[in-house]
Amino acid sequence: METGTTAKANKQRRASRPKVKTGCNNCKARRVKCDETRPQCQKCVRSGRRCEGYPAYKRTTDVPIPIAPRFQDDSSSTSSPPSTSSSTFPASSPPRIRSIMKKTNRAPPRATNRTTNTQVPARVKFASTPTSYIPGGFAFSVEEGQYFQVFRTHTANELSGFFDSDFWTRSVLQESHSQASIRHAVVALGALYKTLEKASESPPGSPETAGSVASDTAPTHYNFALQQYGKSLTRLREAIGNNETRTQRTILISIVLFTCFQSFIGDHKAAITQIQSGLGLLEDRRQDSKQPLIRRKDDEVEEELVQMFTRLAIQAKSYDMAFHFPHPYVIRLSPQSRNDPTSPQSPSSPSDATSTASMESHMPEEFKTSKEARSALDTLLERIMRFNEQLSSYHPGPNNILPKSIKSLGYGFGIQLNQWDKAFGELLANRRTPGISNTERAGIDVLKMLHLMTSILFVTGFSTSEMEFDNFTPKFKEIVDLAKEVVVDEELTLAQARCGNVAGCRHSEGKALPEHHFPGLASQRPGAYREEDNLFHIKASFALDLGIVPPLFVVATKCRDRKLRRDAIRLLLSSPRREGMWDSILSGRVGQWIMDIEEQGLSIWSGPATASAREIVPDEQRVMVKEILFDLQNREAMLRCGTRGLDAGDIDMRAQEQYIWW
Repeated sequence: METGTTAKANKQRRASRPKVKTGCNNCKARRVKCDETRPQCQKCVRSGRRCEGYPAYKRTTDVPIPIAPRFQDDSSSTSSPPSTSSSTFPASSPPRIRSIMKKTNRAPPRATNRTTNTQVPARVKFASTPTSYIPGGFAFSVEEGQYFQVFRTHTANELSGFFDSDFWTRSVLQESHSQASIRHAVVALGALYKTLEKASESPPGSPETAGSVASDTAPTHYNFALQQYGKSLTRLREAIGNNETRTQRTILISIVLFTCFQSFIGDHKAAITQIQSGLGLLEDRRQDSKQPLIRRKDDEVEEELVQMFTRLAIQAKSYDMAFHFPHPYVIRLSPQSRNDPTSPQSPSSPSDATSTASMESHMPEEFKTSKEARSALDTLLERIMRFNEQLSSYHPGPNNILPKSIKSLGYGFGIQLNQWDKAFGELLANRRTPGISNTERAGIDVLKMLHLMTSILFVTGFSTSEMEFDNFTPKFKEIVDLAKEVVVDEELTLAQARCGNVAGCRHSEGKALPEHHFPGLASQRPGAYREEDNLFHIKASFALDLGIVPPLFVVATKCRDRKLRRDAIRLLLSSPRREGMWDSILSGRVGQWIMDIEEQGLSIWSGPATASAREIVPDEQRVMVKEILFDLQNREAMLRCGTRGLDAGDIDMRAQEQYIWW
């Protein structure tokens, strides 16, 4: 029998284990042992705390990251670009890649007008010191670590567009610690960001980027992105086949990243297919859980994913409404819940004007933050698009009269749009208050532009005449003014950051007098704009969220005020950007084509203060976009237009089509 002293000594003995410093931030602060479950440790989950994630490598300053790959022969590790769901090439516009790469069949793009070897290198070395960050035990190669760093410090913020998003800056990075498919997709997006950066280099005369070398080329970065995208697809298939995925969350986040990749390179068909897959998974889970939204108390990212796919669905639906995609590349929103008071399927659907009170009650009197306003607008846009799907299935009665219930529901949505506008008024009025960041101010402008666009399209959706759009000229002007404000602020910010002294900027030398060159220079205030101002500092950009392009496209194709229409087209063409699948250059070219058709017979445009500006496009010359078949990767499109409201089978005397390229 053990003595009391011996038993006490054994009881007090502590197990000796090596000390670790890899626990989550919460457990380290509480000085408790972390179980290191990723992306959230179970100790935090069980104690009701929010897991703040795991410490990353030291954050660097936000400066251009020199990635300077050099080719090195290594026959033992030769690789080739992966095969993707469709032909994959760099974004056609924003990045002006076509002069660098020609389309081939799953082969590395070749360079033109230069002798650079664009064959995928067996191994790529970087001139700069590699980042030693290794997430969650996954071994990073030197190249992967560099591109992951690019995503973490640059791409994640760019993808958020005009709105801050924890999804890109926190959730995706956390998930990459434990999921190989997401890690490779993140690296691929970082490589695409470098492709965009190199393909849209600063104008001649800009200071050279420190550490840049000749082999730091767009084709090199792009080929690496293709490799990583292929690895991401392979790892996800393997994980699904081996039942290694922890939850469907991994699949859904991967789908978002794949959608982002395909939108970035201009493959809208593949992007829409990805969105359809994600919406199908969410709908299956919705049916299984019998809940209107998918929420789990132990899974914070679920609400983020629902919001993300809602926005992707809105984006794809808006794209289809504008360009009229053929099947199967059409997003069909799932039927609304019968418990949704705004659903035509709901027993409590409004049958008269008084029933819209329940719809109004969902809108606050005043939005406190732009995030709150955005969430409310997302919900409203989704419901309106569902309503439009329902509306298209109805056949109007005699004299083109819709059922009373449908008209009442439409009236209710009109009330909700007005309620949102009223609640948003304070934020809009105070957007230039000191302390409001440029990004937040631009986000407020964009929300108002999207609201104006929705208001116009919703009302005119009940009309069969293009003349109806003339009633919305003040709204068109407001859209253009807000877009100018966004673009001008962006130009001024970049000019100040890159050149310091705007008046002496080298980008304007030999072009024009300085006072005619920089927006806001004459009046010395943000947001100032003149028709003759030029943009020299805005670079091509990509974001997954909607921004200024869709509203400007509506102005370019539907506004018959000759000056406003030209302003919208100029803004689209002068600030190349891609917002999800929406490409500003394609949108501007389509607007230009529609304008040229409609203004045949009018006086040649001679300025806003001349008689030509007051001429009106007659009803018999107005057309609408009927179909656009395009290839952003090769920068070509077939445009078709015709008469609005034409009965099926009637001959369209205004029908025209044209092939364009850029």
